[in-house]
Amino acid sequence: MKIDPALRHRALRTAVGVLETARDPQHTLTHALPMLDLLTASPLGELGREQLLKDTELRALAEEQYWGPWPGGEELRQLPAGSLGRLHQERFDRLGLHAVPPPDTSQMDGPGSYLQLRLRATHDLHHVVLAIPSDVAGEASGSAYYASALRQPGSVAVLSAWMVHGFLAPEEDALIWDGIRFGLEVARRLGPRLLAMRWEEGWSTPIATWREQLGLDALLRHTPFPGELALMR
Repeated sequence: MKIDPALRHRALRTAVGVLETARDPQHTLTHALPMLDLLTASPLGELGREQLLKDTELRALAEEQYWGPWPGGEELRQLPAGSLGRLHQERFDRLGLHAVPPPDTSQMDGPGSYLQLRLRATHDLHHVVLAIPSDVAGEASGSAYYASALRQPGSVAVLSAWMVHGFLAPEEDALIWDGIRFGLEVARRLGPRLLAMRWEEGWSTPIATWREQLGLDALLRHTPFPGELALMR
């Protein structure tokens, strides 16, 4: 059977990206971003977006191409303690990172492209709401949610990298799998709702209110990341 050369290239780049990310998770963006871009632009990526657009909330959001106000770091720091926006910025400050800038919508091409951009733009908000850390176990948790609930083939590949990392760092293995189970349970309970939320309408809303609205309280009582949850209140 003849193999499509483009498919061969994507498969090889994905395999290399998985192994590089597993070996060197401190430089995930360097190793994983080309792999993610390949898979996002693949037929699998398109199929995933088509499946997401069958959800009525996501379809409405994408057709509107909704983007609300996107405050800068100084404005977010002035919001009430315990609010979504304040915790979002405090997380960036704690990690020594710059806040995500307002999304560049100039390259959007249809509702599927919008959902992909929105997912990348709101990824860090998902970390805050779910109280998942930015280490391998936390990213594995997020990847499990994205793979299961948001039909992201790139997340499947990155999730494989985090599993392999557990083989290379056995002391992290148990927490990685706990994180994966947590992410899958979030997917089971919420489906794609995290991507459908209009976070910009509630930067000053307490994080507790957001979690109550999403029905996360019971799940978070059994989080594998209690230390992160303590920081995200």
